[in-house]
Amino acid sequence: MKTSMSSFDILAAVRELQEIIGARVNKVFQPTPSELRITLNVRGKGREDLVIESGKRIHLTAYPRPAPQQPSMFAMALRKHLGNAILEEIKQVGFDRIVILSFTGRNRERYNLIAELFGKGNVILTNDSYEILAVMLPKRYSTRELVGRAKYQLPPARANPFELSAEEIARVVSESKGDLVRALARDLGLGGLYAEETCLRAGVDKNAKEIDAEEASRVKAALEELRAKVGVEKPEIVFEEGVAIDLTPVPLKIYAQHERKSFASFNQALDEYFTKHEVERLAKQREEKFKAELNRLLFRLKSQTQTIKKYLQEEKELRSKGDVIYLHFNEVERILNVLRSAREKYSWQEIEARIKQGKGKVKEAELIKRLIPSRGEVVLTLDGREVTLDIRKSAAENAEFFYERSKKLKSKAISAREAVLKTVREIREFKARGVEAFEAEVKAPQKRVKRKKEWYEKFRWFVSSDGFLVLGGRDAVSNEMLVKKHLGKDDIFVHADIHGAPAVIIRTEGKEVPEATIQEAFDFAASYSRAWKHGIASIEVYWVKPEQVSKRAESGEYVAKGAFVIRGRRNYGIGKVRIAIGVVLNEEVRVIGGPPSAIRARANAYVLLAPGRSKSREVAERIKRELAKKLGEEVRGKIEGIPIEDIQAFLPPGTSDIVEDER
Repeated sequence: MKTSMSSFDILAAVRELQEIIGARVNKVFQPTPSELRITLNVRGKGREDLVIESGKRIHLTAYPRPAPQQPSMFAMALRKHLGNAILEEIKQVGFDRIVILSFTGRNRERYNLIAELFGKGNVILTNDSYEILAVMLPKRYSTRELVGRAKYQLPPARANPFELSAEEIARVVSESKGDLVRALARDLGLGGLYAEETCLRAGVDKNAKEIDAEEASRVKAALEELRAKVGVEKPEIVFEEGVAIDLTPVPLKIYAQHERKSFASFNQALDEYFTKHEVERLAKQREEKFKAELNRLLFRLKSQTQTIKKYLQEEKELRSKGDVIYLHFNEVERILNVLRSAREKYSWQEIEARIKQGKGKVKEAELIKRLIPSRGEVVLTLDGREVTLDIRKSAAENAEFFYERSKKLKSKAISAREAVLKTVREIREFKARGVEAFEAEVKAPQKRVKRKKEWYEKFRWFVSSDGFLVLGGRDAVSNEMLVKKHLGKDDIFVHADIHGAPAVIIRTEGKEVPEATIQEAFDFAASYSRAWKHGIASIEVYWVKPEQVSKRAESGEYVAKGAFVIRGRRNYGIGKVRIAIGVVLNEEVRVIGGPPSAIRARANAYVLLAPGRSKSREVAERIKRELAKKLGEEVRGKIEGIPIEDIQAFLPPGTSDIVEDER
């Protein structure tokens, strides 16, 4: 089963990744110690997630693994340098398993992100001079150092088979220590699979120690044929007995008899193969943990049940010994009295001799099985049961000893029975929770379903409880765009009476706007202003008509970008600083956010938020969990699949906390 990309796989993947050239870096995450996820904004396509796993793979993914609560030092370093950077180039180094992604930063500085996909691999960030700025896994080798401030050096390169002539290929084979297939696989870096395929297509004996000019030409032609088919023929995942064992960028003759599944792109095939395999592995891991825990509980139940049985058997045995003493009370009492008296005059050996002499003559002597001198005890056979008695005690005291031990064991059995009932309840509850009771060692990736965004989603927005679209700016640039392009003559302009508040417009489409919608717009403007960051509960907000909004300043004054001059009467009210975030479940899950009354009217489930202390990502994760809890198991998978950024998009600037619904 393939566990990492070959050089030929990387060649095909890098060709396809040219389509994301020009993308802007949004965020960088490190979900696991060896995996990096770069969220990109691609022109005309929206968000794309590029995953790089050191030593294994590089491709776009629709299954982004959940980000950790706290970013790693490496992820923070990448965010610092690559935040908002433009991806300028993606290239494979020769025919090696190394990919270099080149970026232009905010201040036109150049960065290289180098993905080493061989061995255990690594990911390294350098500047334009290849000085290392950050490294995923710091390492020192005999020929190079992968540590901060060191100069990045490529590992020793191998010949590129696609750049060699037929004569050069023949020479590599003749100089190789092995045969043709090994020379192609090892010396030219094709790997075993593609080396076998090349020999098959060329019709040349793979075990040949040397090849002539004509055979070398056929090998060269087969290599060119393979490369020419990349991007032309559909990539495939190969199965054996229903299990995915390989994937290839082009159909291979070597797999002609296997079950295969075609894909529109190699990136899709890579994503399906590696990520789905990972999901299945994590599911299996959870299943194994579930079974192990269930077996532990069942073993505990079995052990507890056996203990109860043992206690009850011993309790019954001890009680019966006490009972049999009383059934033979007089004989037992005489034996004990005689033994105590004899012990004052005779040794144990003499007493044993006298007992033997009395056998068949004295009834009590028949009852004595043996003496235990070291413990001062005698073993009697009473009604076929052996009973050990202390000769220093009376018959009643010996019986009471057995009864007391019997009571203690009965008490232990009752406690053990309660423990059994508790374990039975635990097993029942555990089975009811099922595999979901266990988390895998790392969180499983969730498929991200791309949704076509509406034009207004570039702004802050909500739909009022009366059905009016309300828009708000996110920053000075979007404030400017909102008013210039989208403020119609019949619309209403709303603004919180605080510096730095967003421009808000109610799109009326010529209809009369109810007071409820105006109030919701007031709450919206207040909540997304600086009042949230300052923890203010409510502030003054006003609305005006479009003709009162202007960019024309008074003489000698200046109107900053995103700011406006308001002339004439303002209609004031109070905006509450509080929002709700919820989800609407139709064919797809959609996150919505805004004033609580508007969200209540449309969401299947929602949570209420107020200014607080939790950071954006932390509170977004909590919102996700709360929504999943409210909607239940049936839609849990859909809720878990919501990108955390979709929730963060509705959070006001600053810190927040979930609060109880006051309704």
